[in-house]
Amino acid sequence: MFRVTQRRRLAGFACCLILQLPFLAEADPADAIVGDWLVKSGDVIVRVERHNDLYSGNIVWQLHDKFSAQDGPELDGKPATDIFNPDPALRSRPMDGLLLLWDLHYDAEHHDWTGGRVYDSNNGHTFSCQMHLVDPDHLKIRGYFGISLLGGSSVWTRVTKVPP
Repeated sequence: MFRVTQRRRLAGFACCLILQLPFLAEADPADAIVGDWLVKSGDVIVRVERHNDLYSGNIVWQLHDKFSAQDGPELDGKPATDIFNPDPALRSRPMDGLLLLWDLHYDAEHHDWTGGRVYDSNNGHTFSCQMHLVDPDHLKIRGYFGISLLGGSSVWTRVTKVPP
């Protein structure tokens, strides 16, 4: 009786271990940026996701999802749109869900993400970009023209819960 109980426990433990093996495997370091990030200004959260070997990011939350009186009486109270886009046809697209980052790929040798583009919805400009993790909860993003010396950086903070 004792041996049968021991065997059952051992078999149960082995089954649990086998079922957990995928979770015990080390995570892909390239996916360290996947998640939700609060931009430096604190008014937007960007969700970074992986699609095959490329990373992109969309707006999933905005502090100000509607225009205010400061934006003019014709916009006051209307849903926020991409009004600074250089393409007039895109100025009416909503900010909610807007693609801000795309085509980033992981450089394992340098432990950063490069080759991407970042769209600045505050002025309608698109820049080349690269990113690296300062630590697990802080992501440094650099947007630039041509060479990385001609640009600016910002640090985003990881968030675990997107506000309603």
